[in-house]
Amino acid sequence: MYNYLYGEIIEIIGNEVVIDVNGVGYELGVSNYTAAECKIGQKQKLYTYLQVKEDGMSLFGFATAEEKSMFLRLISVSGVGCKVALAVLSGMDSNSLAIAIFNGDTSLLTKIKGLGKKTAERLVLELKEKVVVDANAVDLPILGNFDAPLTKEAQNAVAVLISLGKSQADAEKLVEAASKLGATTAEELINMAFRIN
Repeated sequence: MYNYLYGEIIEIIGNEVVIDVNGVGYELGVSNYTAAECKIGQKQKLYTYLQVKEDGMSLFGFATAEEKSMFLRLISVSGVGCKVALAVLSGMDSNSLAIAIFNGDTSLLTKIKGLGKKTAERLVLELKEKVVVDANAVDLPILGNFDAPLTKEAQNAVAVLISLGKSQADAEKLVEAASKLGATTAEELINMAFRIN
């Protein structure tokens, strides 16, 4: 119903923010990350999600479209509600979370307060193929100056990406990012490359 709200931040109390939009104060549940991005008296755009339940409605806000997208992925997992999803996003930024899920790193995920082992395993199982990783956030060497020559699998993946319209430099960067995220075979590298921004 609401894609975003733009207005002045009036109040920040823990994980709740009040934003004034043309004289109407909207109370939003937010992650620690979004709360830290908000400043009282500042005009801000917050992406929103409206939860409608039998006992009422709740509005949630996000500093970035990426955070909102990750929130929507999280709540699509059975047993993960809006409050748990906010807790997860408060414990780890969206891109680190995407990398942890892609790598199946449940031990890292369970370090997030309120996230148990079974829920962490369910997140990995249901979201591993859906997460999108920001290539700029993956620790990469300078383009064209890779630590080692590309493996045969990586060369094959680069060739496929070039045949699909990527430049040589972009294809190599995507394959390098995918390999840093744990992909090894040409198929894994190509699949991961399509999930990297």
